[in-house]
Amino acid sequence: MRVFRQIAIVGVGAAITFSNPGQSASAQPPAQSQDSLAPSNQLELGPNVRSASNTAPEPASDPQQPIALNAPTSESQQQREANIASTPPTGPSLASKPQQAAPASPSTLSQGGATPLRGLGPTDAQQPSPSRPNNGPVPSSPVPSSPVPSSPVPIIQGTPNESFPPLTPRGILDTKPPASLEPNPNPLLFPTSPEDVRIEQTEAITLQQAIDLARRNSQTLQIAGQQVEQSRFAVREQQAALYPDLNFQMDASRSVSAGGELGIRANQRRLNAVANRTGQPALQAGTNFGNNSLNSTLQLNYNIDLFGGRRATIRAAEEQLRLRELDVERQAEQLRFDTAEAYYNLQNSDGQVAIRQASVRNAQQSLRDAEALERAGVGTRFAVLQAQANLANEVQQLSVARRDQRVAQRRLAEILNISQSANLTAADPIEQAGSWRLSLEESIVQAFKNRPELEQQLVQRDISKQQTRAIQAGRLPQLSVGGSYNVLGQDPDNPDPYATRGWADGYSIRASLTWSIFDGGAAKARVSQRNADIAIAETRFDQLRNQVRREVEQAYFGLESSFENIETSEAGVLQSREALRLARLRFQAGVGTQTDVIQAETDLTRAERNRLSAIVTYNLGLSSLQRAVSNLPTNNLSDAP
Repeated sequence: MRVFRQIAIVGVGAAITFSNPGQSASAQPPAQSQDSLAPSNQLELGPNVRSASNTAPEPASDPQQPIALNAPTSESQQQREANIASTPPTGPSLASKPQQAAPASPSTLSQGGATPLRGLGPTDAQQPSPSRPNNGPVPSSPVPSSPVPSSPVPIIQGTPNESFPPLTPRGILDTKPPASLEPNPNPLLFPTSPEDVRIEQTEAITLQQAIDLARRNSQTLQIAGQQVEQSRFAVREQQAALYPDLNFQMDASRSVSAGGELGIRANQRRLNAVANRTGQPALQAGTNFGNNSLNSTLQLNYNIDLFGGRRATIRAAEEQLRLRELDVERQAEQLRFDTAEAYYNLQNSDGQVAIRQASVRNAQQSLRDAEALERAGVGTRFAVLQAQANLANEVQQLSVARRDQRVAQRRLAEILNISQSANLTAADPIEQAGSWRLSLEESIVQAFKNRPELEQQLVQRDISKQQTRAIQAGRLPQLSVGGSYNVLGQDPDNPDPYATRGWADGYSIRASLTWSIFDGGAAKARVSQRNADIAIAETRFDQLRNQVRREVEQAYFGLESSFENIETSEAGVLQSREALRLARLRFQAGVGTQTDVIQAETDLTRAERNRLSAIVTYNLGLSSLQRAVSNLPTNNLSDAP
């Protein structure tokens, strides 16, 4: 009976193995097992698809759906598996460390919506996921296309391999992002109905297009640009003091004197009294005549800058403009980093969705094996329950990954300030973004030269110096000169030919000297304040210099660590896949347990996540290093970034 039971167990295991075409590769020799695993044990290379938030969940992720034991496999998939199995795997030695010349990606991930991972074999490496046209149909199988280069711009000698294209004169990248992503030109738009904020389309964009959209639509850059214009007009306001003031004034008036009217009335009373005493008729005292006049004055005033106070004020305004321009540059660099970080986080969430989908497929396969063994009488109900619980857990984790994916999509949409009815997915493959060509010491020195934050502190010190000079000049004598030309015309109502009437002109010239001898120490206190500002700017420069060095070193060390993690995670993925294959074979043969299979599936999921995290962390580290150095690849502080 014992021999018969062993024969039955082996027969059932073999029947299960050959009845599942997806597991047929397990019968091959171990030398080919690393790259010839079933689709349920690895993440498939797939095309860019729409966001999972706009599509229905996959039926395979529902543990309540009936699961077929013998799932058919297409001929193209079998042929692809045969090609992968017949080709030796490529090791991670082709990847480049920092300071090396040529970048390479040891393993890549392709994304868009729910991003599938690429396989590790050279067949997958030579067949990247093709980019799908916006709003186009989703292809059912990957189509071979030319590899996507990791650096789309020429490499400039003596500079790092910059993964972003150089800036155009106006700071706008020529990437031609989809026009449907443009926001409403009205900044005061206030949606009032659900239709105004409903997602109607999803666009796949590259990282370069994302940076382009951020530069075009960012409210932060728009505000900074408006502040630059404000400072430019402030400079023009101060430069106006170089020219004299010319004023023209004209006064037209008609006056009837109230005092004259009272005088005439008093004189009339006197005449009436005289007439009463003499008995003669009263005489008229006269008429209070009005006066019409027109007075025109042209006045010229000019303050002579004897001690340079006016020039110091103008220079301070110019330095303030420079400070605003450097702030625009700083915010542009930070915006590029924030955009790249949000894009890589979206790629990470896409990869997590793909990994969780593969974990669900692995759990479904384990459930099918457990149910088959139970039907054959050699399995237990406990193993089936374990597989069902594991599948339910994986489905839950997939739901969490899709939630994080949607959040990452909306975070990127917020930074890019796109249309309210549009959503975004990542079109670039998840792969090693590039390499860093400078040594640590060269990177630190380059950061000292390029960072606008350091230049801002020097400009702030110059502003305080110019303000000090202007205050000191204000304590010295101030000389102003001026002149006026006056034209006066009068036309009184008095018909007397000897009354004052007609036109006349005149002029005046003046010079004024003002010297503030004592102001209670106010000017001296203002000078002391500006001297304190100079000391603060110098101290902050010292502080920021140390901070910049720490940021460069932190990003550089993180980049090295992430590169090493990529190599380590590659080996971990291969080992975990092989361990899962062996655990499943042992379980099918009746010499292993369902717990071993579940643990192997968990280890594979962890290894896939570690590999994804290593690649994304490397790209984030490279972006952080580019931000820490700034102004790449030109290495120049520009007036208008």
